[in-house]
Amino acid sequence: MMDRKGEVTRRLACLRALMHQNNFAAVVITGNAEFQQKGYIRYYADWRLYGGAAHMVVFPAEDPILFLGLGAQAEWAKELSAIPDTRAVLDKTAAVIDAIEARTSPGDRIGVVGLNTILPHGEAVRLIDGLLPSVVKDATDMVEGVWGILSPTDLVDVEVAHNRVAKVFDAFRDAIRPQRSERAVVADAVQVAVRQGCLEGVIHLNNDLGSGTRPATDRVFGRDDIVKMFMEFLTPEGYLIELGGCFSFRPPEARWAKKFDLVGCAIENAMAATRPGRVADDVVQAIRRTYEAAGVDIVGRRLWDFHGQGMHSLLRPFGLPGATDPIHENTMINIHPGLLTADGLGISATSNYIVTPDGGVPLGRFRHRWHVVG
Repeated sequence: MMDRKGEVTRRLACLRALMHQNNFAAVVITGNAEFQQKGYIRYYADWRLYGGAAHMVVFPAEDPILFLGLGAQAEWAKELSAIPDTRAVLDKTAAVIDAIEARTSPGDRIGVVGLNTILPHGEAVRLIDGLLPSVVKDATDMVEGVWGILSPTDLVDVEVAHNRVAKVFDAFRDAIRPQRSERAVVADAVQVAVRQGCLEGVIHLNNDLGSGTRPATDRVFGRDDIVKMFMEFLTPEGYLIELGGCFSFRPPEARWAKKFDLVGCAIENAMAATRPGRVADDVVQAIRRTYEAAGVDIVGRRLWDFHGQGMHSLLRPFGLPGATDPIHENTMINIHPGLLTADGLGISATSNYIVTPDGGVPLGRFRHRWHVVG
């Protein structure tokens, strides 16, 4: 395995190869401190944004430059990021334009990662206009096509990251009791998350029949509740980890146990189908066949059946009918069957898997089971 700076060097070499293939004279990498939008900066600069936004400019041969706003964070990054040329500037967009103009020629192609997804509209317009007559193109798909494929170092990091969030999951399980409020239980779990270094994330709940979730309230758990929980946390390693489960204070009724077992079986069949060389729809159909073989009435779909997971959530491949996104070895995916059935019962059962030639392998040997607590 490589050290962190060696890993960043490898990632930048891969990016530069893509720049050559796509004829980019420079690529701007964007990010901000919203926990679903800081992954590009973390991946290429090994810097965890604590606030504000950042831009990083990568050139084919010259050293990259990381631009942060004035303040303490920029001074920390100068010492701790993997980019030696880290600069604190008042106007990041103007600094990016100046750096690119000094190192490229008029009419060159400039790629921007996050142009249509992260960069605010006003900054995007300033950047495009300021770089004329160079041609600015969105380079997000170019990067997302490869950055989800994990290196040996990445594979260790995601295992560590998963185990951190699994401890938060266990803390929720241990805290939930009748007559405790949802907020109190979630607070206990979040305290464990913070101790694990997971400073950003969400825990959503549901005590209705369906599968939708909501933030915690002051509602008190009742002895007859069926509780579905979903959590997603950003870990110190930079990876987003999702976990979900079902909880009750008595053994579940037969209809709930049957539905949970069906979802678990569908996940197992999806894992077996998740192999390199296949496409997303192959896994989608494996899940549908599981439901059909059980004789349940499929009445619709709430979400995709799975998606790629990494330093951002919701990466390709997306598990939707007909999707042709290829499945690559050593990518992390999150499986949660999205089919709706006539019984109206929603199940929370989600975890993270690594794609191997033998199928999906669960991180942390996580297995779905119904949790009877209290």
